[in-house]
Amino acid sequence: MKYYCLLFCILLGCSSVPEKEILRNIPRAERSDLVVLNFKNSTAGEQAGKYQPWELGLASMMMTDLEKIGLYNIISSRDVRTLSRGIGIKDLGKQFENDPLNIGKIVSARYVLSGSFLEMSGQLRIEVRVLSTKTEMQLGVAAVSGMTNDFFNLQKQLVLKVTGFLETSLSQQEISAIKEEVETTSVHASLHNYAGEIAVLRVEEYRGKGQKKIAASYEEKAKDSFRKALAIDPMYERAKRNLAKLVKGLPMTL
Repeated sequence: MKYYCLLFCILLGCSSVPEKEILRNIPRAERSDLVVLNFKNSTAGEQAGKYQPWELGLASMMMTDLEKIGLYNIISSRDVRTLSRGIGIKDLGKQFENDPLNIGKIVSARYVLSGSFLEMSGQLRIEVRVLSTKTEMQLGVAAVSGMTNDFFNLQKQLVLKVTGFLETSLSQQEISAIKEEVETTSVHASLHNYAGEIAVLRVEEYRGKGQKKIAASYEEKAKDSFRKALAIDPMYERAKRNLAKLVKGLPMTL
């Protein structure tokens, strides 16, 4: 019973995906539960660190777009960790990091999205596997490739391919609504923002361990990253909200 109460809490208000305008007014009880895991960064060498923030960022953007459709209850990697602690598993994500299907089964989701990306010399390839816990099969692999500077367009192409494997047929109006909602048009602003969000996760981790000094240092790193994102794109609303919450000492719901 404890597990189901925790799952109910996450799906009906505690999820990492904020509520926004929804395209289809489907009650949450009738939606399919969908796990979106953080992406694996396959970029080599020194460039790997530069693009690390998109491990979280790509997952976040995919969740935002899939949530907007209104057919899925989104469960993030962060939610998975919360659920795993609630059912007595120390770190479900790490324990089954090479077996995303089992993660989906344990948190009772119908679908799991597991992705990776590779940046090389200004070129970017992103790939997502769509898995069904019901059939225990891979429903398909969606992949896009192009210039790194065309990242946001590539991400939109990817989410539209993914919906096909999820047996979701979108109208032209719905496709346009998803394409139009872009949080920023700057690659560098995006990388700084998600570097800040990763730092916020470290803040929570070290506070939970009682290591306040280390937590404080990560909080300053997070603020610095959000400020850099806003220096590049002053209209970046997500970065604005992130910085405002940190400055005001409000809980972060990434």
